[in-house]
Amino acid sequence: MTEDQISLRQLLTLTFAALLSPAIRVLPGQTAALAGTGGWLSALAALPVVILLCLGLWYLCRKGGLDQAALSLLGKPIGRGLCLLYFLWGIFLLAANARQCALRFLTISYRNGPMLLYLLVLLGTAAWLAAKPVRALARAGEVFFLALAIGLGVSLALGAFQMEAVNLLPVWVEDLPAVAGAALPVLGLTAYLPFAAVLAGRVTREEGSRRRVLAWGVGLCLTLTALQAVCLGNFGPGLSVRMNTPFFMMVKGIGIEGTFQRVESVILALWVLSDLALLGLLTRACTKMAGQILPVKREKWVVLTLVLLALVGALRLFPDAFFLNHTMERLALWGNLIAGFGLPALLLLVKKLRRQE
Repeated sequence: MTEDQISLRQLLTLTFAALLSPAIRVLPGQTAALAGTGGWLSALAALPVVILLCLGLWYLCRKGGLDQAALSLLGKPIGRGLCLLYFLWGIFLLAANARQCALRFLTISYRNGPMLLYLLVLLGTAAWLAAKPVRALARAGEVFFLALAIGLGVSLALGAFQMEAVNLLPVWVEDLPAVAGAALPVLGLTAYLPFAAVLAGRVTREEGSRRRVLAWGVGLCLTLTALQAVCLGNFGPGLSVRMNTPFFMMVKGIGIEGTFQRVESVILALWVLSDLALLGLLTRACTKMAGQILPVKREKWVVLTLVLLALVGALRLFPDAFFLNHTMERLALWGNLIAGFGLPALLLLVKKLRRQE
């Protein structure tokens, strides 16, 4: 057994920290556009599907990572083809998310900064994390998660004092179909989970893993519900739809008189940790899948190649912010749903059929 082992708790905390990066870009703007006042309920509407995804990935990865499950169930030729699809999609997500993270810095904080500099710093740091053993990335994820949990908890607690009930209620029975439709952006976020499942081959087997995975899925949806409820309670659905990042706009207005009035700089700095967790997770997962497709002798060269490809993609694939947002809201959403739910469902079907033979 390799010494580069991590616990399931470490993998889950790293994944949770990583998902907060795209979550504040997507929520609650996209869900409010679909469901209006009831948008804050979208994560609860997505909860049953998220639970099924967590169960499916746990079932597939009981003896290794998702890439190993693909090779075992589909055979090497087809399994490597599936790994190639995830590898290419992972590079696209790496490039798109790096560009969005850098763009957030430019639009919220440093308006005159060069885009290339932020991309180099983000992708360079992600490469440094991914080039280390998985246990180093997992330990960093624990630190990131703790800092982000404190920052998010404080922000939501302070923001709750400025909520207005009229922005959240009433939600009528006839609004429920729209709420169910608003679950799609939430499911698009959880579709990053298969990339975390690729690292499951490094997880030490332990008792109660299924219960822990299910509790993680419930905790994620409850956190996303609280995030949306506080943001929508502050701004309402109409204003939230027009904002790029309602969460950061909310943070700008919170504080305690006589103690501190402005906490947005601290929260903005903390969210860099989430960006790095996401980019590091994607880079490490793509590196591992590259090892299943081609003979890899030194992973560090693979990491460097991935980061360079992502850098070129971030600069060339997205000419402006409008095209980037349009791509992420449509192409990336449906691509994530296919990669996050469709392909794991295919593997589960094959596994079930093989057990019946």
